[in-house]
Amino acid sequence: MPIFSLLKKKDFRVYIIANSVNEFAFMSRLTAIGWLSYEISNSPTFVGLIAAVSGLSMSALSIFGGVLADKFSKPKVMFVSKLGESIFILTIALLLQFDNLNKSNLLILMFLNGVMAAPYIPSRMGFIKELVGGKSLLSGNAVDFGFMTLVGSFTPAIAGIIIERFSIQLSLYLAFIAYCIHNILILSLRNKGTVYQNNNKLKIFESIGFILRLHIVQYLLFTMLAVAVLVWNMETLSPVFAKDIFKLGASGFGILLSLGCLGAAIASFSIASFNNININKLLTVSILCAGAFIVIFSFVNNYILGMILYGVIFAFGASSENALSTLIQNSVPDSMRGRVISLQALTWGFSGFAGLLGGYLSEIYGIRIVILISGIVILLISPIVKPISTNSKRMQIM
Repeated sequence: MPIFSLLKKKDFRVYIIANSVNEFAFMSRLTAIGWLSYEISNSPTFVGLIAAVSGLSMSALSIFGGVLADKFSKPKVMFVSKLGESIFILTIALLLQFDNLNKSNLLILMFLNGVMAAPYIPSRMGFIKELVGGKSLLSGNAVDFGFMTLVGSFTPAIAGIIIERFSIQLSLYLAFIAYCIHNILILSLRNKGTVYQNNNKLKIFESIGFILRLHIVQYLLFTMLAVAVLVWNMETLSPVFAKDIFKLGASGFGILLSLGCLGAAIASFSIASFNNININKLLTVSILCAGAFIVIFSFVNNYILGMILYGVIFAFGASSENALSTLIQNSVPDSMRGRVISLQALTWGFSGFAGLLGGYLSEIYGIRIVILISGIVILLISPIVKPISTNSKRMQIM
């Protein structure tokens, strides 16, 4: 099985452990900030605004983050990025501890957190191909995503219990400690990243222009944007339907997030366990099923059924994400891999704006209508997979 052969590689194992620890920090922070933003505002719009400001800064700087990923050793970029994120999370915890946190400084700190995320994402994702090679990239992405979401399957539940029984800031302190452990591990790989010598031949915007002229990249970015805005936006708005529809407290909200991650983990490990998966069929089925289950989710009142469906939606979301990430990385030369991943990160940044819009529309029309429309739109744009399949076969990246 591909998963076991990949885990025999020492450097890949260290990377997986480091990224799993980082995911513990990220999900602890996500649960705490998500609950905190709704608690201090009681406004779905503010929940979306928190996601939007982080997405804005990440989107604005993602291209430059991709250039850094191509120009320098990726583990070194990851280290600096997470060091900055950990400082901002610690600052939020201390402000909350001493009762000095308000909506304004929370918005500013989450904006700065997005700034540090911009170089991290292209470096982390681009490093996988350097560790496992192009032929094993789908399996490598799936193993990486699988362990991330496996950790995510229990972290929000733990964070929710900590928030409910102790405090929000304790969850943030744990996130800070986990970020520090991640940095110690990733520092051991600082000399393992590839530095490409031909990155000065094309200027930033010339290279991005070259990438965007590739038809397959255009189709992939459109699909990535749809998945980010319509599927992963469910995570941004989860505090709203957890509290307003399912009447859950902080621990129930954490369990909801955990089940989403568990679904994503099961899907990712399943992909990593098989050789020669038809990536185009995987993408088609994943997008269609994600849209269909989002539509069904919008009509559910029972929280147990809702939690199960939430996990199923994330399973198909993870399957589509693994397929899209593999296709887009194999669509450009290795020396431009960081830059093309930065464009993928740009689409994730837009999910924050979708969260803001979704939160605003939820206050006017209700969260159910927003979810229903998201599912319908996903189903309507699913035919985009056909030209992706045609172009990927033409490039022989399968």
